Parts: sequence; C-alpha cells; structure tokens
Amino acid sequence: MSKDPAALRRELDDLSRRLDARTQEFRQNGEFSDVHEALMNDIRNRHDQLRTKVDASVREGRSWNLVKTEFIRDYSSMFDDLLQFEERLDADEGTRQGARPSS
Repeated sequence: MSKDPAALRRELDDLSRRLDARTQEFRQNGEFSDVHEALMNDIRNRHDQLRTKVDASVREGRSWNLVKTEFIRDYSSMFDDLLQFEERLDADEGTRQGARPSS
C-alpha cells in the first residue's frame, strides 16, 4: 500500500473513477435498482469521508503512520464491498443469460 498522501489520493481517484464507470454502466444497461444505487451511494460516501480524512491529516500534520493505517483499513473495506457487489451483479447477469431461450 502507498506510503505518502499523494499516492493515497491517487488510489482514491482510481477508486472514484471505477465507481463512476460502474454507475454509468448500470444506468446504461438499466440494471441500476434502488438497492444498487443505495449501495453505490454508501461506498461513495465512505470514499468521500476517507478523502476528507486524508486531506485533513495533511493540513493538521497528523502522524502519517496512523493515517496510513486508517486508510488501509477503510480503503480495503470499501474496495471489498465494491468487488462483492460486482460479483453479485455478474452472477445475476449470468443467471439471467442462462434463463434466456436459445435462438
């Protein structure tokens, strides 16, 4: 995992781009249910809170080791939630495709 604030911000930016891309994909495919939207909003809110923590720690001069530990914990949790969400969607899509009659 990254060791400096700039690298942590880049990782948050990468996660943000991934969230945006998946949200757009869901909307385009008509797969964006209220449940999906609620989960993506929860991940996005946690992402925003983590970015605020990183930015505040830099401004306040907090111990970087403590910030890094919190970041790793929070980022890993968000990323795991996103991966589980994507896996469920992929499984649902596979089930829907398997249920379609063949041509």
